[in-house]
Amino acid sequence: MSGPALPSSGPEESTGEAAPDAPVSRLYVVLTRVPRRTRLHIGSLGEVTMQRGWFAYVGSAVRAREARVARHLAARKPLRWHADYLFTAFPAERAWLVDGAAGECELAGALAALPGAERRPRRFGAGDCRCAGHLVYFVRRPLRRDLAAAAHAAGAPEKGAVRAFGRRPASS
Repeated sequence: MSGPALPSSGPEESTGEAAPDAPVSRLYVVLTRVPRRTRLHIGSLGEVTMQRGWFAYVGSAVRAREARVARHLAARKPLRWHADYLFTAFPAERAWLVDGAAGECELAGALAALPGAERRPRRFGAGDCRCAGHLVYFVRRPLRRDLAAAAHAAGAPEKGAVRAFGRRPASS
């Protein structure tokens, strides 16, 4: 079974030439909506309560970032990461590629610092680090400009760091 078509991300935007040994941030943010409060099994986290609202998952991929995001957007997939459990129950609605931010933990922290946002549930997506988690809850849908402000706070350039990846096709 084939997944969603990968949209062209276009040429990489740059504010100048980076040093060859400069670290490259390969982050992404996937957004989903949970329409009602529900209990959900999330792999190693077990049963968690997901509040009604919007959730932004911050992830990274050293290679094949676009393929990783497309996997999150796919309706069917093996359940491997915490995000797989969430996006299987509540399909991802939107995704962005983020370049230049320090890392997943920093970007999740910057998103959680936005008004009305918080990391929830604790440790979601943070199996390989010690941060509070990579999933950020919002009562209201976060806007691209919110993500851009958080990315900038996490070290990304002010312009050109956040690019839309595409939308998950609507189910019929």
